[in-house]
Amino acid sequence: MSVSTRAAWALGFGLVGLAILVGPTLGQQQDSGVRKTNAGNATPKPPGPTIIGTVDLDAVFKGYEKVKADSEEFKSAALVKKNELMKLMTEAQQEQEMLAKLAPGSVDSKKHENRITELKAQHQAGMESAEREFALKEAQALATLYKEIQAMVTAVAKYKGMTYVVKVSNEPISGANPNSVMAAMSKTVVYADPRNDLTNDVIYNLNRNYKAAGGAAPKAATPAANAQPSGN
Repeated sequence: MSVSTRAAWALGFGLVGLAILVGPTLGQQQDSGVRKTNAGNATPKPPGPTIIGTVDLDAVFKGYEKVKADSEEFKSAALVKKNELMKLMTEAQQEQEMLAKLAPGSVDSKKHENRITELKAQHQAGMESAEREFALKEAQALATLYKEIQAMVTAVAKYKGMTYVVKVSNEPISGANPNSVMAAMSKTVVYADPRNDLTNDVIYNLNRNYKAAGGAAPKAATPAANAQPSGN
């Protein structure tokens, strides 16, 4: 499942432009509020303690059984559509074989030529329609899964009294795999205390909710936000 790079860049530039336009105005408003507060001799409330947790989202997606079920369902639907399109191509091939036995320019040969053209057009239209349909389904499924995972991360983090959760990757680094080395070097978090890692708790609770809901009907699954996280 992937996101359009072009759309991501467009959104990024749009947000940068917006920040440039409204940044000074917001800054002026905030400065004004700070000066007013200081002038009133108000004592600012100190922030609460910061407790940071970590989660490996890649591992969560791999360990969440609903992701696997949705993937199998997606593959099955794609296979059905592929077989439907293959029937059109098989028929077109049969028409081509019959056309080869007819005299060029005859009435029958023109009928077969027209049928072949029609089948090819149906196949092409079906391919384009299937690509759009499955791209949309994929995006919707990914959005639903991410929201469920995000809600469960939030529930577990609150249960453990954490104020922030950052994404990490626990993929092993191998000198034989240059990509793993480059990926590790690009990570924002170099070290995180494994005692504050929520990955296993998130996977456990997601799967517990999914199984409790029957597991076979993802749309009827209990929202992850209503789950009662378990301790380690």
